[in-house]
Amino acid sequence: MHLSEKDRDMLLKTLDSKNPELLQARMANALLLLADGLSAEDVAGLLFIEEQTVSTWEKIYARRHAA
Repeated sequence: MHLSEKDRDMLLKTLDSKNPELLQARMANALLLLADGLSAEDVAGLLFIEEQTVSTWEKIYARRHAA
């Protein structure tokens, strides 16, 4: 598949949306990938987000679900 630079930029901007539902879905996706054994670095690369964001989401989840 080939994307034009314009199309790629549009898709990346869509991923940067601050829409709460989209952010929640992306966080869930990241957490599932982490649970499957992928590193934060790998998850970040797959989801086109910063590794720090993945690590932050992991910490938030851990705090909310601490025993």
